[in-house]
Amino acid sequence: MYAQPIAEAKAPVRLAQNRIRPLVLAFFRLISPLYMKATLGFSRVRLLNAERLVRAYADFFQGRTRLLVAFRHPYGDEAQLMAYVIGKLLAREAKARGIELAQKPHAHFVHGYEVPLWAGAFERWLLPRVGALPVYHAKFDSPSVRRIRGLMKDGRYPIALAPEGQVSYSSEEPPRLESGASRICLWCAEDLKREGRNEAVVLLPISIHQRWPKATEKALDALILGMEGDCGLARVAGESRFERLQRLGEAVLAAAEQQYRHFYGAELPETPGLSSAQRLSGLRQAALTTAERCFHLKPEGDEIRRVYRIRQTGWDRIFRADMADSEQMPALKRSLADRLAGEAWYASRHMELVDLAYYLDLDRLKPEDPLELYIETAQNYYDLISRLMGGNISQRKALRPKEGIVIVGKPLPVDRTLKALGLQVKPSKAATEALNRVLLAEFLTCIEEIRQARLG
Repeated sequence: MYAQPIAEAKAPVRLAQNRIRPLVLAFFRLISPLYMKATLGFSRVRLLNAERLVRAYADFFQGRTRLLVAFRHPYGDEAQLMAYVIGKLLAREAKARGIELAQKPHAHFVHGYEVPLWAGAFERWLLPRVGALPVYHAKFDSPSVRRIRGLMKDGRYPIALAPEGQVSYSSEEPPRLESGASRICLWCAEDLKREGRNEAVVLLPISIHQRWPKATEKALDALILGMEGDCGLARVAGESRFERLQRLGEAVLAAAEQQYRHFYGAELPETPGLSSAQRLSGLRQAALTTAERCFHLKPEGDEIRRVYRIRQTGWDRIFRADMADSEQMPALKRSLADRLAGEAWYASRHMELVDLAYYLDLDRLKPEDPLELYIETAQNYYDLISRLMGGNISQRKALRPKEGIVIVGKPLPVDRTLKALGLQVKPSKAATEALNRVLLAEFLTCIEEIRQARLG
């Protein structure tokens, strides 16, 4: 449940030049059904409102639009799922509707710069060869922004990204959206206007959900039993699954509070009657403050902005430019670099806790909720325990097999959307925030659609 600690400073990771290799892309399309089933555990993927995605790509390939695909990111494997949907299912759906696409569909996926750092050598090799685009969260990276902006305006394929910025761990709650997707669309509209071009810029929302067969209840109960063992909780006869999860959430929260209260000097009140939300908020502040103290950072921005800055600082102390020639380093300098990297890794464990806990609501689950929300809750509790034990998202538990449900929302033409709100189409704060609100509303519509489908 925990990650292997990093104890050595490393040279910076250098990705290959970002250029799509057709053979790599063809091979990925070929193996993607097997990858989805064997590696990610998807038994089936359903694409709802598929005609919207088909039409969006047809318009893009015919030169009528510039397209940004904005997909939800609640579980962790959405980028792979969307690559499969676009690269494999989309052509099938177009053919079924008698719509001819000018070329095989693909997208330039935007990912956090840190993904190649923890993902492994294969991912570092693959990402630039399928046209994926790295971007920093905690600092402005002019070359990356120029590359994304250029491809949004002139690229052969659309841009695809998760406007939440990172995994949000809840599929049916209103997501926290960053401004990146809206800003990229507004930049593109501005660039097109400057060049006298008349393509429409379209923002396409996509909501992603997972479902499990009833037989998964056995694996769910086994997962809960394992977590009870990790927390030292004895089984209570006659206790329902809901009650077991409630007791688990309380036990994990209490253990975390005690750790920060007694060993990190956090002033967490022991006042009876505090809500779980209040206690969880206090715990997050304690974890962030502890990490920032280790890195000599001032608390600036909201909690996720603070997470980004801590993460950036931690990786910068592990992957260092001066380690490119580490073999020539004096032993003392090398040892000090390794020590700093190890300390950075441990300090970042506090950040990893908040990275998940920010999105949690220990009172969200209701006794009458469907199986998928019980599984989502249990997976998050497992992840919470894992983070406290030193883990990260790589150790996240995923129950299998599962079904992916991809809901394509209503396309949002940026020009018409903003003009209907009485706003100018330019990359201003007001326009960005307004476009984000419309995007959020469409995500909520998709969430309501999946809820109604469940009731039906």
